[in-house]
Amino acid sequence: MDLNPQQLHYFKRELISQQLDKEVSSIKKSTQLSSLVQPTAETAKEYPFLQYLTQNFVLNFPLLKNGNENDFWIKLQSFLDEYSKLKLDNYAPKSARDSQRRVLLYKIEKLLIISLSASIKTVQGTEESIDLLAPATSPKGDEDSLVSKLNLTHLESEERYLEWIGLNGLRLNVITVRDVSEVRTIRQHLHSEFIIETNLVVAEGQDPVPTIYVARRHGQFRQLRDDLKLAFPTLELPGVPSKARDATNKESQHLHREKDRIMLRSFLRRLCAEPLVANSDIFRDFLLNDALQLTPAERKDADLRQKMDQNRSDEEKRFREEVDKKIVELDGLLDMLKTQIMKPNGLIEIFEIIKTTDTIDKLPIELQKAFEWGRINFAFVLHTQFVTSDRSVENVANLKRTHSLMPYRTIAQILKLSNPFSMVKGVLDLFLAQPFGGKSLFQRIMLSNMNEQTKDMQKDIEELELKINDAPLCQKVCNAVKCDKPASLELGKTSPIQETLELLKNPAIEPVLSPQQIIKVAFANQPNKVEARTLVEDLYKLWILYARKQEQELMMSLVFQGVTGDLIKDLFAIFYEPLAQVYKAANIGDTIGHVAAFVNDLIEIVDKLDVEDATNTAQPFIDLVKNHEAKFYQFVHNVHAQDQSKLFDNLLGYVDSLFAFVSHGIPTRIDIELITKEAGITGDDIPVLKKEIDALCAYHYNRKQRHLERKRQKMMTSTDIADNEEIFNFLPENKEVMGVLNDMVEVDYESDDDDDDNSNDGESSLVAHESTIIRPKLVLIPKIAPTFVKHVQNIMQ
Repeated sequence: MDLNPQQLHYFKRELISQQLDKEVSSIKKSTQLSSLVQPTAETAKEYPFLQYLTQNFVLNFPLLKNGNENDFWIKLQSFLDEYSKLKLDNYAPKSARDSQRRVLLYKIEKLLIISLSASIKTVQGTEESIDLLAPATSPKGDEDSLVSKLNLTHLESEERYLEWIGLNGLRLNVITVRDVSEVRTIRQHLHSEFIIETNLVVAEGQDPVPTIYVARRHGQFRQLRDDLKLAFPTLELPGVPSKARDATNKESQHLHREKDRIMLRSFLRRLCAEPLVANSDIFRDFLLNDALQLTPAERKDADLRQKMDQNRSDEEKRFREEVDKKIVELDGLLDMLKTQIMKPNGLIEIFEIIKTTDTIDKLPIELQKAFEWGRINFAFVLHTQFVTSDRSVENVANLKRTHSLMPYRTIAQILKLSNPFSMVKGVLDLFLAQPFGGKSLFQRIMLSNMNEQTKDMQKDIEELELKINDAPLCQKVCNAVKCDKPASLELGKTSPIQETLELLKNPAIEPVLSPQQIIKVAFANQPNKVEARTLVEDLYKLWILYARKQEQELMMSLVFQGVTGDLIKDLFAIFYEPLAQVYKAANIGDTIGHVAAFVNDLIEIVDKLDVEDATNTAQPFIDLVKNHEAKFYQFVHNVHAQDQSKLFDNLLGYVDSLFAFVSHGIPTRIDIELITKEAGITGDDIPVLKKEIDALCAYHYNRKQRHLERKRQKMMTSTDIADNEEIFNFLPENKEVMGVLNDMVEVDYESDDDDDDNSNDGESSLVAHESTIIRPKLVLIPKIAPTFVKHVQNIMQ
């Protein structure tokens, strides 16, 4: 057939996907793990791919093999049985009802496909996946690909990232802070106002719009979020940062409330990244109404702050250049290390050196340089997160709060117990014990994390119900999400307006509407009936919110099921008990103290930094990591040196075998051309088949583009891209391995938190999840799939 490497890759991948879709659909209905864990001749025909992955990748995992396998699988089956009892298929908007679960399942299926695709090799030879980071990857041969003109290594900071994604026609900055005096009753009160600078981006050829300055108090930022939340209740909006409590703001009046200025700027820019918010009248009024002129004193203060912003940017750039310089300097030695890792048993040999070498300075030069590479990269991440990012103040506050809550001493004492079983039991009891029938520490942690979400969700519901001002209509929507979805109804196929009207007409859901209520909503489909349409749109938003609340409550009920606690205990025992003896010998209790000391030192460094001057701040972070890396290495060395059970050798062997398997796959290769002929595809069918394959390549190109577009809109942390870039620098340069990693990137780019952005409620993000892209219609490839599966089954046995 003369397929190029890219056509070959996606043709084979689609054949795998055709079979895997059937197997996943079947196992979802049965939820019986025994079909995979204890295969029979009959189930082997039904689940050839899933059984292969389970037997070769899951059951061979060393820690799982060392545990009580039968009990674990029995409890996991019980958990799945309890999960299947949850009323998740309720009457709710499709996007709101199953978005998170659907995206999670989508990711799992994608990982399975990638694993199988890496395992099954063809006699036709080299395969290539689409790489958006390389030029000319478009199926149309477009050399100006989406990413080839973007230098992703310069996107470490949130500010540069937001410049890259664009702010939907807005360029804004909080440039200064002024104090304003007002008289309340008989006394004067002083309050701060933050001056926002906004530039409207105009199309090429149009006259520029003058810069607009407005002054807003902190409370007005909170009111802005409340107004936006009421207008867009289904959007996930960032919270308004709390006021910073810092004495330096009082001591240095020329940069008064500087931390607040930086955090509020980050808040506004994150709002700008959401198209619906950026283009809303509420947001534009906040930025543009009541414009003012800067006084000379305000302009001088703004200039000082701009210089400070530039200093932070320059410091980050200098640190980035230092990292890049170190990478170039170490490139040759790191290449030697990569080559070593790809050799058979290469990873085991490297850790054998660590096992027999007690300090870093005695390691071979290649490994010393690898630690040096890690040191400066980790220091850069810390510096970015806690110094140069606009969210650094928020990040520091979160670090301090988490650090203060961690029971380091208690954990350390438990881990020092001489009996490994007592050690495991102590940790389990600490997190899972329910004194006097109360909630366990694990449950309290879960509840504390979800309480804030629940409060916000309930507040949104109450505000929206107040706006709708019709209790029976709201109650009908509330009751709907607790009912089974009507069997004859297929959600997601019509408009939100029509779906909501169908819900309201349903007599099986209480309360039944009165004639007056029916008249209020009946004409919502007619464009000229604005009031009725607005009412039904609000009811649809309320439906989504109630569906989210219902799902959260159901999932929380599963968390508090006894079978969930039993499964967590088993997982903990399986994964930790084999490590307990090794960790005991390696003094892991002392290591917990080292972790606490590291965080203490990190907080001390951050507290000593001057918010007004970010220059020369990189070295303390490099020194911090260097000062603690010896203790970290000592722990790693002790763990491997004290491993009498050979557990870590087995783990390394498992990872080493995965590298080898990705490189070489199943020993026997399949012949795609022979399979195609056996399936009866010959002669005039070949050009048609090639068109289907080309359509697949175009589909996957568009899908990866969508991944990147979603990344551009949704990534709000400052190091994700940079971290991935550096990780790729260190991974083995093997075509097979890098091909798999390229496919894995598309999974990383997916979002799991709000896939309901692609709902039809009129409040969706401009870029929907890539799973919404319509797949090409295939006729011949599905006919080839059964023959392909037979051939693969033969080589898998």
